[in-house]
Amino acid sequence: MKLTSIDWTIIASYMALSLMLGLYFTKRASSSTDEYFLSGRNLPWWLAGTSMVATTFSADTPLYVTGLVRSQGIYENWQWWCFVISGMLSVAVFAKLWKSAGVMTDVELTEMRYSGRPASILRGFKAIYFSIFIHTIIKAQVILAMAKILDVSLGWSKWEAIIISSGITIFYTLMSGYWGVIITDFFQFIIAMVGAVLIAYFAVDKSGGLSMLQTNMESIYGSTQHYTDFFPPMDAGFISLPVLTFIAYMGLSWWSKYSSDGGGVIVQRMVSCKNEKHAIGATLYFNIANYALRSWPWILAAVASLILYPAVKDHESVYPMMMLDLLPQGLKGLMLASFFAAFMSTLSTYLNLSSAYFINDFYRRFVKKNETEKHYITVTRISILILSVITAIVTYYATSIVEVFKFLIAFGSGTGLVYLMRWFWWRINAWSEISAMIASTVISSYIYIAHPDLPFYAKLFFIIFFSTIVWVTVTLFTKPVDRTHLVNFYRKTRIGGIGWKPIENDMERFNDPKNNLYASVKNWVCGCVFIYGITIGSGMFFFQRSVEGIIYIVISFISGILVYRGFLK
Repeated sequence: MKLTSIDWTIIASYMALSLMLGLYFTKRASSSTDEYFLSGRNLPWWLAGTSMVATTFSADTPLYVTGLVRSQGIYENWQWWCFVISGMLSVAVFAKLWKSAGVMTDVELTEMRYSGRPASILRGFKAIYFSIFIHTIIKAQVILAMAKILDVSLGWSKWEAIIISSGITIFYTLMSGYWGVIITDFFQFIIAMVGAVLIAYFAVDKSGGLSMLQTNMESIYGSTQHYTDFFPPMDAGFISLPVLTFIAYMGLSWWSKYSSDGGGVIVQRMVSCKNEKHAIGATLYFNIANYALRSWPWILAAVASLILYPAVKDHESVYPMMMLDLLPQGLKGLMLASFFAAFMSTLSTYLNLSSAYFINDFYRRFVKKNETEKHYITVTRISILILSVITAIVTYYATSIVEVFKFLIAFGSGTGLVYLMRWFWWRINAWSEISAMIASTVISSYIYIAHPDLPFYAKLFFIIFFSTIVWVTVTLFTKPVDRTHLVNFYRKTRIGGIGWKPIENDMERFNDPKNNLYASVKNWVCGCVFIYGITIGSGMFFFQRSVEGIIYIVISFISGILVYRGFLK
């Protein structure tokens, strides 16, 4: 791509601004690990919520969505739309629980929830598991997308793209910690969304406009095409691959994922908020923006690309192609800056959180317990550099963004249920989690090596099924957590629910208040209807299906009133 001086000025200005904002907070972040990893636990909901949205919007996201739409259709976005259910569960239940727990990371909860040597082993194991394995996969996915964009747009080799695109992000994250992440996230999200809207506008306009989008699709692919279907087609009956895959997403994915109770990134932002109300507000705002606001610029651009580039086989590379072919000079630089913004916001978050796991839950807990804050900050910065090198090597050998994402879902799918149940069933112990993690890793590795052609829904089912059998069996044949320890956990989080009745019986003398789980479940259901209604309703209007759009929006409006009363008022 030939960039003008205006394009390069925009890109350079963005990079300089990111660097300055990041470095501005270096001194404050260096004062303590609490400042470095949580910004002093004093963030307002709008700043924490924007950071959640920015972090989950990376350079790989529009490429990933484009790949989904071009390979199957709009309905394949249920692969990630299904996480509305777990996202709203975080709003209704987990935001206040995590804030009440007062942890620095979600891994720290391990020794708060469980007792004895198994709890200590689990905490150390999870710190390494997430910081080195899971987060390396996530970061590799993010950098791979940026490498593809820079290959198509600037002709950079993979190593050039990996090193140059990551360099500034690593530097300001290393120096300014979570403060740099949060502040840069705020304006990076704005730039990234502007870029997404721009490319959607030019792509749709080039393909004939919104009013002709459906007609032009049918003229190329026939009246029976399913690219613009919002739900899986029923042509082959109920027992068909699209339908079974949809059932797997909605019935299995959202609760089986390793982040089913919030996950590290969202938990970090919850616990960095001022109080429980701000934590709930941040998480609700995130879910609205993540699904209802962000989906359609990407999807519209992807559908338009099917008209503009019907013969291209590398679906993920089409998105940066549209930037090259459709945008005028000046806007190309802004668009490339928006890619960098989306990329940097996500990478900086995972760099910071990976080091938080390593320092807080492994190094300070097991290696050096009573060192100075300055020592821990120094070791944190060294760990960021080492983890970055590991990620670069993994990225170099990765090839597909969609496949990496699907593998990540499957890889951690055997652990999601136990992470949920530890909050709702007192009998869960450290061995439950340990066995679930080991079983999920072994089974998913075996299935992907021995049966790579197995449909995704089948892979997901077998991983969850066998992992669940393993951890439930282990739970029932191992000792429960010490009662006193459980009572202390219950009183700190005020969890409530029938799964804690034996512990509640030991607590009657305390007369502590507890959370109303019935009200939380009602709020959860209303929240899901609200998000899905506004997301699908908006899409219906874009594709000229006004009657259906009105129905969805009305349902969303009614449920939105209930959400306001339940969550905020």
